[in-house]
Amino acid sequence: MIRLFNIVLVLLMLGAATWTYNVKHRAERDVAEIRSLKQRIAVENDSISLLEADWAYLSQPSRLQKLSDLYAEELQLRPTEAQQLVYPRELPAPPEMPIGDPVADIIAGEITDALTTGSVGGN
Repeated sequence: MIRLFNIVLVLLMLGAATWTYNVKHRAERDVAEIRSLKQRIAVENDSISLLEADWAYLSQPSRLQKLSDLYAEELQLRPTEAQQLVYPRELPAPPEMPIGDPVADIIAGEITDALTTGSVGGN
């Protein structure tokens, strides 16, 4: 009877050791994945900062004025005249969209398809 009890205890100990090893292995894998994601996020944030700095440089009015002066003949840019500005009511009406056209439904914001794409929002 004691031998059977010892065998059961040894088997329980081996099962617990196996379960503990699996939990430890999964936790280490998850920690490695979190580190990798944090590193990727840091790289993306650095890229965003660099792109914002590039945009700030490229959109400087003094730089744009120099480029405009340099390529004035090719671009044929002229100042905007007051009569060139229009009010929204003076614009032509949008074209009629046929009913049931999937592209027209998307443009109108009336998507009838149940398929959802893109990122999943948390509820």
